[in-house]
Amino acid sequence: MFAPQEVIFAPTSQCNLHCAHCRVTRSADRLDVKAAIRFLESCNDGGIDRVGFSGGEPFLRVDFLSALTRAAVERGMLFDRLMTNGVWHGDIGALREGLAAVENAGFDGVYGLSIDSWHQQDQEKLIQFIQTAFELRGRRDCVEILSVQARDEGPCLEKLRAIAGAFDGELELARHGGEPRCISDLAWRGRPQTGEDLPGALFIDIHRFPYSAAMSPEGEGGDPGAEAARARPWSDEEWFEDDLCAGPGNVFYVHPCGDVAACCGFANENAGLILGNIMSDGYDELMAKAAQSPQVLTCYGSGIGSLRLRLEAKGFAFPGKTADQCYFCDWCAKKALFSE
Repeated sequence: MFAPQEVIFAPTSQCNLHCAHCRVTRSADRLDVKAAIRFLESCNDGGIDRVGFSGGEPFLRVDFLSALTRAAVERGMLFDRLMTNGVWHGDIGALREGLAAVENAGFDGVYGLSIDSWHQQDQEKLIQFIQTAFELRGRRDCVEILSVQARDEGPCLEKLRAIAGAFDGELELARHGGEPRCISDLAWRGRPQTGEDLPGALFIDIHRFPYSAAMSPEGEGGDPGAEAARARPWSDEEWFEDDLCAGPGNVFYVHPCGDVAACCGFANENAGLILGNIMSDGYDELMAKAAQSPQVLTCYGSGIGSLRLRLEAKGFAFPGKTADQCYFCDWCAKKALFSE
């Protein structure tokens, strides 16, 4: 059942990059700081103790990040991940100023760097970001990398190797199911042996995620690998395995307009997952609405696989099979099938 453990704020949908795989709807909306703090307090009163930040590029709203961080610290809340592309700064001075503002406000979570074949960031600016984060935090366990896989992994892996080399390190590739993976595999010489060694050691986790056909709106251009993924969303031999949204679920995701979604995944801009708005709803109101939402009840209760079986029993014919449950959820939401 839906039981949010974290509230994630996306203070803006604006970004300095235009990645082919990004499906965030760009708008001029900006989350109001005071309204966001009130909502944060309501969530904490309801039992949520973790805070994260996403976007857009959240560092385009340093004022918001600093204010919400201070409010969370005052309530003794924990920080999860602050997502960033790491290259939002114009120069090293702006980078240090922005990071220092967030660090001085009390943020002690992880900076989640998005580095993959789609982002195509300037390598030197990424190194600047990592180095500055290490210096300001005073330890080297404050950065992780999140990377969406592409058909051609060569350029991304070369960039990761170069970043590792900039810190006198090396990239290690693990093997899983015969395919190279980079989960928890950026390892530097002198890996810490004990917790006491950790602040001065360097070990960056790299989380790799498969490309989902739901990541880019159908019909739009972009990376050839993304186009190929969109052309084959129904060509799998087996259906997805239902996990009741154990991955991107159980959060309140606050969009820049104030809308709150019961998901931080690819479907969270669909109306069926929007529970309310922070300007009018608090934790109790949103949970009451979640208990009446057909899509939320399906995703977190019976599972979206049950929706497929129910529709097929009514004679509904899907275009094929998909092993990508996020794509299936997004596709069904766009066709308003959860209320069928």
